[in-house]
Amino acid sequence: MALPPALGQAFRMVAAELGMRSAARLFLRELMGEGGAPLAREARDQLGREFPVLDFVAEQWLSGGAEAPLDLAGVLDALRGVTRLLVVGLEADCLDALVPRLSGVEAGLVTDAGGLDTDFGRVLANYDGLIAPVGLSELHRWAGRRSALLTFVYGTDGHAAHVSPSWLRVSGPDVRTQFRSLIGWDILGRPMTVYPRWMVETSSADFSCLVGPAPRGPAPEVAAAGAGEPRALAPAIEAT
Repeated sequence: MALPPALGQAFRMVAAELGMRSAARLFLRELMGEGGAPLAREARDQLGREFPVLDFVAEQWLSGGAEAPLDLAGVLDALRGVTRLLVVGLEADCLDALVPRLSGVEAGLVTDAGGLDTDFGRVLANYDGLIAPVGLSELHRWAGRRSALLTFVYGTDGHAAHVSPSWLRVSGPDVRTQFRSLIGWDILGRPMTVYPRWMVETSSADFSCLVGPAPRGPAPEVAAAGAGEPRALAPAIEAT
């Protein structure tokens, strides 16, 4: 089976709605189901340099290794005592696991797409009002002694961490002092192996808490790795 036409464009559209890691898991599940490892390997060869998170996840799946388990418990522990949480960046798999557990916490998502064309109305509709849209001009309303900023980290070597460009727009010195905690959630477990396009580098020391990944257990089946099943492709995206 040949790769679908305009696969890169389709992946970018889905990544804008789900996040890079979540979209990578979804696409690889579909490709493995349609054509097995050869089709997934071809997609990695074709798209890996343009989408390094896809390259990273594909390498793990194709080598038979386990994905770094998302440390939801570690994030919840870091959020203990927080009553207001502002999320910077988008990863649907992570938010699907986290948001329902935020009892008593007001949650917001910064509506800065970080270079992608994200429809935040569609994204937030999946959470039934549990997370609110927050523009860059509204950050001051979310600040406070019991407020936290959280972003997704795409691998760290202990010194530098790769994050969404949106993080640098939000976490400047004038903002960081207004929040109790700045939390980085490492969702890859180690640095990417190709140039981290779509990401920017920040210092790991900028975070008051860097979470994850969780300790590894036995290698899971491909579809079970990470935080639950990847979302199903919408028909309009699948046909692209």
